[in-house]
Amino acid sequence: MQFGIFDIMQVPPEIPSYRAYTRHLDDAALADELGLDYHFIAERHFMALYRTPSPTAWLGAMSQRTRRIRIGALAFTVPLHNPVRLAEDISMLDHLSGGRMEAGVGLGHRPEELSSLGIDPAIRHPMMIESLTLMRKAWLGQTFDFPGQAFKYTNIRVEAPVQVPHPPLWYAGNDPRAAAWCARNVVSLAIGFQADDRLANPAGAFHEQKAESKRDADRRPYLGLMRHLYVAETDEDARNEMIEDLQRIGQAFAAGPREIPSIDPSELPDRSEAETQLEHLRETNVVIGGSPETCAQQIAETSQKLGLNVFLANPYLTGLEPERVQRTIRLFAELVAPQVRTLMERHS
Repeated sequence: MQFGIFDIMQVPPEIPSYRAYTRHLDDAALADELGLDYHFIAERHFMALYRTPSPTAWLGAMSQRTRRIRIGALAFTVPLHNPVRLAEDISMLDHLSGGRMEAGVGLGHRPEELSSLGIDPAIRHPMMIESLTLMRKAWLGQTFDFPGQAFKYTNIRVEAPVQVPHPPLWYAGNDPRAAAWCARNVVSLAIGFQADDRLANPAGAFHEQKAESKRDADRRPYLGLMRHLYVAETDEDARNEMIEDLQRIGQAFAAGPREIPSIDPSELPDRSEAETQLEHLRETNVVIGGSPETCAQQIAETSQKLGLNVFLANPYLTGLEPERVQRTIRLFAELVAPQVRTLMERHS
């Protein structure tokens, strides 16, 4: 079982990007220092609340602030990229990071991103498949021609990455058909941000196809889970802090854009309503929250249920000040992850 961070870089509009980048790079350096296995970011375009329109620039910066953690994108929006240029960028990042790159490929978080650039979303599936074929060919480091449908190239040569044959590939999504495709094509799958029972189908399709392909269950491709995580020293601390956050910002707690405002405690909404919202978030697995022991128990149960290899935590719940984000990262690395491994070993 491996553990990491998934940062979608959702930032309140009042925070300038230069400040957000400094904070999030500090968090990546902390995750690296604490021994976490992965740090993934997402590619987003044309939305003010997201600050990673250039994941390659961000990963280049992260490669120089970290030393051992594996870094990557979940995922590059492949139809928006020239696949040869993307293959070059990923190869360069693999060299900059000393062979630590993980390359997520995706269709795009929002079809509107493609339409804004004049790309028909209806052809994004064949574009991604052809792009992936071309990228794998480019990473061999040999001169080649490519007379494809969407792309036609002649006399192309890309420097081979450090990792052979190329950095490990990932795909993010909950579609069972995509899950089966990933297992067939040695592409690790990241599912998440839905309740466990809704993720059973893609997880099952992935494992079934992987078994048919006669691949060792502990070897790539991996199955990862992305989930919001909030860790405090005790269950009571976590519950009280999360309820107070919900009182201040309501339904936006899990993924919304607003920073927590300064409000007089006497003016806070009713606590019982916030308690109900928190129970709903927990019951639907939107957020794992509590003490290290409670979080470890829930992650271990979900890992056994879905057959996970990797757990990716998003510690950036709405409006959290940097100190609480770093507290979650620290407790996740130092206490939660080791306890999950112990619990998994007991039940293996």
